[in-house]
Amino acid sequence: MEIKYGNEYEERTFENLKLSGELFKKYKFTGCRFINCSFEDCELNQCSFSSCVFEKCQIISLKANNDSQIQFTEFVSCQLIGINWEDLLPSGKFANPIKKMTGCILKYNTFSKINFRKFTFSSNEIYDSMFAECQLTESNFTSCKLDKTEFFKCNLQKSDFREANGYQIDIMTCRMANAVFSFPEVINLLNGLGIQID
Repeated sequence: MEIKYGNEYEERTFENLKLSGELFKKYKFTGCRFINCSFEDCELNQCSFSSCVFEKCQIISLKANNDSQIQFTEFVSCQLIGINWEDLLPSGKFANPIKKMTGCILKYNTFSKINFRKFTFSSNEIYDSMFAECQLTESNFTSCKLDKTEFFKCNLQKSDFREANGYQIDIMTCRMANAVFSFPEVINLLNGLGIQID
């Protein structure tokens, strides 16, 4: 795919793209599908992705600025590494940036101030990541690998963490009424209190 300013694509399929260090400026993708593509150290400048699907893609160290945004985007069997999702929030932050995420591996991701109400994470693996000030009411993390993944100032009410492991939830700042956890992993919630359990 040739990089041009001002390109708009609708209902297009892109396969086997291997891009590194590329600048995408004023691109608009609507209803497009990306299959088996790799984007490493790329930068988005005034770009938008709406109702797009990324399948078997690798996205590493993505940078976004100047009103770049995604909305209602789906990720299937992707590797998503080093992404700050707050930089990709839609204008006004009303539309959901991510519609669905299935069978993905995430590392070093940061989710801040994002609405994930009733979102299902259970088929994904999330490592060394952070959820901060996110709306996660009734979200589903069942059997999810969450190694060193932190939750800070999140609304986790009625969320489901049964059989999930590795999570680090700040129980002093998160709202957790009616959230569900499994033993013995739930004991780790007490780590932040500085108490000892015999």
